[in-house]
Amino acid sequence: MLLSRLAQSVMPASLRASAASSHRHAVPRPASAASRIPSHIAQYSNGSAAPVPPNFAANDRAAAGSSDRVYTNYYVYKTRAAMCVRLLPPTFSKTQAGKVLERDGTMLLEFATANAAAAGAGNGPAGNVNRTYNWSNKVTFALSPVELGNILAGDAVASEKGLVLWHDPAKLGKTGEAMKKLSLKQLPDGNISFNMNAGPENISVPVTKGEFEVIKSVAQFAIPRLLGFDAVFSSS
Repeated sequence: MLLSRLAQSVMPASLRASAASSHRHAVPRPASAASRIPSHIAQYSNGSAAPVPPNFAANDRAAAGSSDRVYTNYYVYKTRAAMCVRLLPPTFSKTQAGKVLERDGTMLLEFATANAAAAGAGNGPAGNVNRTYNWSNKVTFALSPVELGNILAGDAVASEKGLVLWHDPAKLGKTGEAMKKLSLKQLPDGNISFNMNAGPENISVPVTKGEFEVIKSVAQFAIPRLLGFDAVFSSS
């Protein structure tokens, strides 16, 4: 240190000025690698665990939808009997080219007679909480898309004889079952009578104009879907 001061004291003034200028313009040393690490990353360099991102598992909608099938019915309750309207979707078979319609869907009508009123229950109006129906012995009639078209046409229903539909269970391999007959006829008050006959069973359900409009609206909506046309566009 003493020698350095002695050297500077004997150094000419021009050289001392040049050395001072070089010291002022010296290039700073590069920062260490540790000092260049961003602070939000450097905080985990001391061995602490970094946060783990949440597990965003893919939502398989197809798998979830297979167990979420929707069931809905439309009921018409009357004093002596009730009728339930259900839609059964078409079935498809898989081929190498894709899915092929195997069987058309149907609109299923289910008829049930009213159980005898319990003692003291009274004869309340149709739909009364005390009224029950014998659904365990229901009689069914499956309407095809073409038969629904005949109902929507309306001319046969309003005719003197009404619209009469026949189903022979024997043609479907159901031997021993009685032939089924469904009659739809417009009554003088404008209501529609749904009369179901299957052997000894004869069940009649009078349907109001409003209830019949609901059934026709469901049929209008269902026909292309019972034929599987909606699947053509949903699969594309």
